[in-house]
Amino acid sequence: MLRKTFVEIDLAAVRWNLAQYKAALPVGGELMAVVKADGYGHGALEIAQVAESEGVAWAGVALVEEAVELREKGIRMPLLILGAWPTEALPYFAPYQITPTIHNLESAWALEHYCAKLGQPQKVHLKLDTGMGRLGLNAEQLQTFLAQRWEWLVVDGLDSHLACADDGQPEPTLTQLRRFWAAQEGVDAHFMPRWLHIANSAGTTEFDQDRGNLFRIGIGMYGQMPSSKLLRPPQLKQVLAFKAPVVQLQWFEPGSPLSYGGTFVTQRRTLVACVGVGYGDGYSRLLSGKAQVLVKGQRAPVLGRVCMDMTLVDVTDIPGVVLEDEVVLIGRQGAEEILAGELAAHMGTINYEVCCAISKRVPRVYRN
Repeated sequence: MLRKTFVEIDLAAVRWNLAQYKAALPVGGELMAVVKADGYGHGALEIAQVAESEGVAWAGVALVEEAVELREKGIRMPLLILGAWPTEALPYFAPYQITPTIHNLESAWALEHYCAKLGQPQKVHLKLDTGMGRLGLNAEQLQTFLAQRWEWLVVDGLDSHLACADDGQPEPTLTQLRRFWAAQEGVDAHFMPRWLHIANSAGTTEFDQDRGNLFRIGIGMYGQMPSSKLLRPPQLKQVLAFKAPVVQLQWFEPGSPLSYGGTFVTQRRTLVACVGVGYGDGYSRLLSGKAQVLVKGQRAPVLGRVCMDMTLVDVTDIPGVVLEDEVVLIGRQGAEEILAGELAAHMGTINYEVCCAISKRVPRVYRN
């Protein structure tokens, strides 16, 4: 690794976070590790390996391609496709032991006809729309589904997705839970699915009501809070640290414009560190003039516009800074810590996007 800009992934923190969620499960409950989008930017394979070693029951992905890659790299735990899939994916489910989600009547009939040609049944999870307004059968479509004769589809799971579990207002979630369990009674009359799941990271810890027996942990597994509004936030450890080196140090006199557009002008004699990271690495241009980084355990403000490969920071008040000093963009250094959520607040987005946006040209280094 020639370049000293990298992301450090603490696998011990993943184990810690999984333990926190396991402790929140009801009797008989199991976890699903959600590793879509390359494990939210952390590395799907490495996170799935940890989850498998920790006895997690399932892994969830968004795309068939993601599931195939995990299988080909040795992951043996059950894999669920959480999202939509095209008919071109039909030949992959059985050979790779992938469980698809049925999210509309068209996908159900496509899979039924394909399995009939093979003479081979296929386990599926049936997704209900209980209030998200995204994928899933609504109440009318569910009745149509249940009225059909399905000879090759084995409904092994019933699921839905909570829209507001992390906003501190319980009523929307309670409404979704009531709809889910009302629908489950009708499904049980036909299929008796083994797995019932609706809870995400927030739904797992924020509610005590019956939420099924499978709990999908995504952002929380990576040590990021689903939101700042949780009423019962778990004690998590941030898994990801984003680091880069100081590549140049230079003094500028008062009145010196810095970076593209000269949007920042020095008001005093200023020691500026040029840091080897930019929006090409996923350190967003929206952080220009807003974010702080950690240098020698102290906070230093970003100056001017973030460039594609470099970012300028003010280290005037930090003694002893030298070339190649480690700069922490996300993570802990000394007593200070920058969470992905802090960057998200500057960007007007969420910590999910901050983690997923770190580009592939930034190596992931795994420890513990």
